[in-house]
Amino acid sequence: MDTDKPTEQTLRRLEHRLIELSAWRNRFGLPLEGRFQAAGSKPGVLVREGDPWPGRSLPVQIKFRAQVPKAWAGLPVSVRLWLGGEAKLSANGKLIGGLNPYHKEYPLLEKARGNETFELELEAVPKGLFGTPNLSPRIEEARLVVPDLPVRAFHEDLAAALDAAKYLATHSRPEIAALIAEAIEAALVGLELPRSPTANYLARIVQAPEAAAVQASIWDEWRFEAEPVQLPEAVRIGLPARRQALRAALEALKSRYPAEGQLWLTGHAHIDLAWLWPFSETRRKVQRTFGTMLTLMERYPWFHFNQSSAQAYAFVEEDDPELFQRIQARVKEGRWDVVGGMWVEPDGNLLSGESWARQLLYGQRYFQQRFGRRAKVCWLPDTFGYTANLPQMLQQGGIPYFFTTKLNWNETNPFPYDLYQWEGLDGSRVIAHSFLNPNQGYNGNVLAYDLGETWRNFKGKRYHDTSLFSIGWGDGGGGPTFEMLERFERLQDFPGLPRLEMGRVEAFYQQVEQRVQTADLPVWVGEQYLELHRGTYTTQSQTKWLHRRLEHTLVEAEAASTLAHILQGAAYPQAELYAAWTTLLKHHFHDVLPGSSVHQVYQEAVRDLGATLEAAQALRHTALERLSTSVGVEGPTKAKVVVWNLTLEDRPLRLRLPRPAKGAFRLLAPGGVEVAYQEQDGEILLASEDLQVPGLGYLALAVVAGTPAKVPSDLEASSRTLENRYLRVRVGADGTLESVYDKAAGREVLAGPGNQLWAYTDIPREWDAWEVDAAYAKDGQELKATQPPRLVRKGLLEASIAVERGMEGVRVTQEYRLRAGSRRLEVHTHLRWERRRTLLRAYFPLALRAHEAWFETAYGAVARPTHTNTSWDAARFEVSAHRWASLDEAGYGVSLLNDGKYGHSARGHTLGLTLLRSPVYPDPYAEEGEHHFTYALFPHIGDWRGETLLEAQDLNAPLQALTLPAQGGDWPARRKLLRVDPPGLRLSALKKQEEGRGVVLRVYEALGGRGSAQLFAEWEVQAAHTVNFLEERQGSLKPKGGQAVFTYTPYQVVSLELKQ
Repeated sequence: MDTDKPTEQTLRRLEHRLIELSAWRNRFGLPLEGRFQAAGSKPGVLVREGDPWPGRSLPVQIKFRAQVPKAWAGLPVSVRLWLGGEAKLSANGKLIGGLNPYHKEYPLLEKARGNETFELELEAVPKGLFGTPNLSPRIEEARLVVPDLPVRAFHEDLAAALDAAKYLATHSRPEIAALIAEAIEAALVGLELPRSPTANYLARIVQAPEAAAVQASIWDEWRFEAEPVQLPEAVRIGLPARRQALRAALEALKSRYPAEGQLWLTGHAHIDLAWLWPFSETRRKVQRTFGTMLTLMERYPWFHFNQSSAQAYAFVEEDDPELFQRIQARVKEGRWDVVGGMWVEPDGNLLSGESWARQLLYGQRYFQQRFGRRAKVCWLPDTFGYTANLPQMLQQGGIPYFFTTKLNWNETNPFPYDLYQWEGLDGSRVIAHSFLNPNQGYNGNVLAYDLGETWRNFKGKRYHDTSLFSIGWGDGGGGPTFEMLERFERLQDFPGLPRLEMGRVEAFYQQVEQRVQTADLPVWVGEQYLELHRGTYTTQSQTKWLHRRLEHTLVEAEAASTLAHILQGAAYPQAELYAAWTTLLKHHFHDVLPGSSVHQVYQEAVRDLGATLEAAQALRHTALERLSTSVGVEGPTKAKVVVWNLTLEDRPLRLRLPRPAKGAFRLLAPGGVEVAYQEQDGEILLASEDLQVPGLGYLALAVVAGTPAKVPSDLEASSRTLENRYLRVRVGADGTLESVYDKAAGREVLAGPGNQLWAYTDIPREWDAWEVDAAYAKDGQELKATQPPRLVRKGLLEASIAVERGMEGVRVTQEYRLRAGSRRLEVHTHLRWERRRTLLRAYFPLALRAHEAWFETAYGAVARPTHTNTSWDAARFEVSAHRWASLDEAGYGVSLLNDGKYGHSARGHTLGLTLLRSPVYPDPYAEEGEHHFTYALFPHIGDWRGETLLEAQDLNAPLQALTLPAQGGDWPARRKLLRVDPPGLRLSALKKQEEGRGVVLRVYEALGGRGSAQLFAEWEVQAAHTVNFLEERQGSLKPKGGQAVFTYTPYQVVSLELKQ
């Protein structure tokens, strides 16, 4: 409702009165001189207000020595600084906060004696809040000031009331607005500000930024350099009485128009650990922000601030131990609120189940060890969707509450709830909450509009009388400001606005539990899909590929190290594994792994993740080598090859390894069974579907001299065909799959050319790196073969056909590989990419009909529609999946596997996989260069619950083989060291306890079934307990020898503590 004209005009006039009053905020000022030093340059360059920076090499150091004038004795003193970029400010060696557009002033003295000296040290960067370079930074402001506290207090009283009136006038409460305007007018009546002499008045009025901007816009280029006129003491003395009269008028108004609704406020500073800046800058951002928050806590004893992310605290602990100790004290006091419970605020779609488990384990352990408490609230305000089994994982991490605001960003369908129960795949539930602030979202400000509209938008008010509301500028904005907290004090209980309270986030949720029947809350089941930012499943694919490799390799390194520790007493590399895991966890951050950061972030990510992968592989090799020395083989041999399977399920013998001996040799499995191999590219390929490598065990092959015996092969190949006992594949002249015929099932797999490659113009309407536009498919071209298919390998065990396709700036070389006895047709891809704003996808039209397709997710799988019946269905045109997606009919299906891709589609009978996209913001060279990856088509009898998971595991984490001298070893040539029956349970982790001498075995039910499982270990288990992710005991088992029994339900994660 529009306000009436008289009230609107009154409010506009009052706004100008307040601008004038604000010009007297400071009584006196003293400009400062400083010494400037850019990184790597000589120190000591003199700088003053208005001077440009002598250099930009970051970070720069600026030092000011300030002496309080004797004439200021008895007065408060503050420092005002703005240097043209974010900066950290210390006074006499103590960090007091950060400088940014919202934090330019800090108090130094409540009451000066005169002649005090301050050494002000600043570390600054020539960048804006969001990494924007300032190419011409200058010292905009550097001075001591005497704040006129009575003027400031009166001005803030008036400003808060005016802010409320302006909001209420335009949001259905004009009668309240008119009465507030009358109260403001009454408070100003008779206030005689000195407006003469003119020159001195003009010099004063431009102390108000709004007035200065008006004068700066005038043709004449005025400069007012006279001494600003001072406020008469008589006026100053009268201000408290005016404040009291205004308060009385507002109190009387409140009796007629009380506060409406209630908001629970928490201070917040959403600090992206990397985004439009690298991690190194975040280390500075957190120091600046945390210093500011501690300064605010000293001034406002009721102020609460929340901060997530163990990694952010770890940065501070390492870089500024004194600051960290100050934080610890505030946490102990209860006003610094530790939330999140994870190492970072991670991406919500791309993490494996075990990655989530480690986010929670290492995050909560860090909080417990450093602060003596754990987080109870999962704080993920900005993550791009949330995986379906997250409620279970949160509960196992000791977190019963969930918070986000990101689902408000849905571009098609509004998320229906903001106070609800969220139920995961296994049935676990958490209490979930969100709020909708139409102004700055989770970067809330204490303004009437933000407060009033957040309450008005709160759908859950039918269940609970309070909504959460976070305040503070994010990233480099430094969190809440002095102005926000001053405004909070004035709007806490204001006519027509929601009542405000500030406290711990956990306390808000506890109130919900105490006051609301939880069963009455609506329930959302399964994934929380964000209808936006779908490009984050694909952008920066090399980082995603390394992430996938590490997720598998770290689990294998731990399992191997655990077995070596248990069975051979080897030292467990706990510190090395922790360092590797936390490096991976850091890169899970929701602007790093999704691909939405600047170029430098990915240069460093590829370097650091690559080094961590090498370290994890070395740990795995060391443990397996030690274990393998105990393995024996029969008869006179040249060497032994010990093949390790570090998953629970038995797997066929398939792997590549370096040639184990010089000259002619044979490979013999236990019992003298000949193992065929194929030599290629300096390696040998083993592929036997009949020989199984035991789960969490090994198979030893004897390497003996002699010519390998001839072994029959079912593999045939030509330049256009590949065939084995299961599949007959024909490659078309255009490079696509012309036919994939399932011989065993007697049916064609494809409904059209398979592995079509399409390149689309990829220019979304906004959010370049984040987004795939819904209309992308309207503008694309198919990549056709640039030369005829050719047979590049024809062997006993594997054959392959190469095809080349391309377009300007893109060259795609692919090999279709088929192994003897295998149903898996692999597409090995080498991509050379020198092209921008292009999206590359692969399509497989399948001869199947199903209304839904299945996709792997963390600790389970989700079904999604293949149709577009509703707007919710249509919005899922690009979805995330981990290692596989599958389309299945009764008794038959086809899975699409991959070794590092996440963006998928399923429309009608076609499965699609997004291979690459190359945006220009914020990394103009995203994806430039060489890429190597593999995806595969896997037709199968039955649905995906049969062998899809095993094949996906094999593609992503092949068996490991070591060649050693044959001497020694008394273990049998084939052995399973740990078995869990039935086979539907999958290994998540086998690791040493973080504390204690036991080990933790974590398994998850991956198929949606329930039952009783039996554990068999090759060592004595004295005691067994179920534990949560934090390795806290939840229940007891009764083991006998190396056996124990436990139950499981669909998609449940079960962790067992096993004591020797």
